[in-house]
Amino acid sequence: MASLSEILAQAQAELAADDARAAFSTIRPALDYPAALLDGAAAMTAAFTGFAAVARAIAGPDFAALVQAVAADPDDPNALYEAGFALYEQQLFGAAATVLARANRVVPQQRAILSELAAALEGAMRYGDAALAVDASGLAESDPLLAYLSGYNWIMVGEIDRAAARLPLLARVDETNLVHMRDALGGMIRRAQAVRAAGIDLGEHALTAWHAILNGALLTHESPFGYDEPMHGRYAFISDSPGLMHEGIDRLGRVLGALGLEPERVIRAPDRASSILAGAVGRAFDRPVVAWSAEGQRGLVVAWSLEELDAPTLLQAMFTHRPGQILFAHASNWVTPFGYAPDVTTLLGQTITHPFTGGALRVDPTTQQVAPAQPDLRDDATLAAEILAAEIDSPSQTPIDPVLAIARALAELPAGDRLGVGRTTGNRLRQRAGSPVHSARFL
Repeated sequence: MASLSEILAQAQAELAADDARAAFSTIRPALDYPAALLDGAAAMTAAFTGFAAVARAIAGPDFAALVQAVAADPDDPNALYEAGFALYEQQLFGAAATVLARANRVVPQQRAILSELAAALEGAMRYGDAALAVDASGLAESDPLLAYLSGYNWIMVGEIDRAAARLPLLARVDETNLVHMRDALGGMIRRAQAVRAAGIDLGEHALTAWHAILNGALLTHESPFGYDEPMHGRYAFISDSPGLMHEGIDRLGRVLGALGLEPERVIRAPDRASSILAGAVGRAFDRPVVAWSAEGQRGLVVAWSLEELDAPTLLQAMFTHRPGQILFAHASNWVTPFGYAPDVTTLLGQTITHPFTGGALRVDPTTQQVAPAQPDLRDDATLAAEILAAEIDSPSQTPIDPVLAIARALAELPAGDRLGVGRTTGNRLRQRAGSPVHSARFL
């Protein structure tokens, strides 16, 4: 990395050229935790003075004023806390963690600062740093919220026993949010213990196992690209294909068959991507395909991606499990996931484009230039048939058998801890960003 003075000079030049976005891209790495270049008050003042000018151009004077307050006094815990909170709200988690970590050093053992610091580190997927920060305070032994944050962040780095050690500290909580947190953490721990007891590997390639543990959901495809390094089964950017959807449908059928689940119909989400996919699922499973309604039909609800689905009524209704209803989403975002996890998903990506609905990058055969594709105007039934006829050209790195082994290992847990495919009541579990299995991603 360049020196701080070089970074600030480049950002200032870009800002002078009316390119605030470029200036932000230049200065952001210096601000992100652990921000090695910001090792003293003078460096903090210089960096946040420069950032305030960029923030003013992009986000306006109110946000810039909070940043400037840090520059004015880098050891003012109130200024650091307020700026950290605002940065978190802007999803600038790395910069938020930097200022909140400084606030924690200036006034240690403050519950509000520690909890916000943990949240910022979680947003940056620095779960181990969050666990260490909370534990270093010594407050987790007496504060239930911090006990939860310690346990949650330990399990997010695969430390099952350290996470389990925090559960007894939450046994007597009665505040609604803390009860929910305790139960969510307990479910993760019990699923992890069940998977471990079944002899299933939980090492650096255990993406599918950890997806089930953290989200109560089954993942059926692991990317073969960069599997050993740096992706470990996830995608950063993926242009979805008929072949991938074909494999997802085949594997969904294997999962449902192994669990003895036979949905009586396929229920399509209302967007075109989901309609095409649902048509293919209906053909493959020889089941009627119907439109979703708020009447709570029994069947297999099919969505291409919950993150891309603009259907508030459906999404709100599917938050709750119902008898005979299973939620399948082909593609899920692992960096900014939807609020709850589908029961089964095919693949995890950060940026995902659909092959038929427009926007996927394609090479123009005439110009040889890469450009976004236009929507495919063929009817949905034709495209559904194309999915089922497609060759599975980039199959999962891992076979289906480990997925089925995970499903069997978790099938006998208490109802509240089971996988989503085994539940008929209660809310779907929150879908967590990342896991103990690391993957490269765009910042």
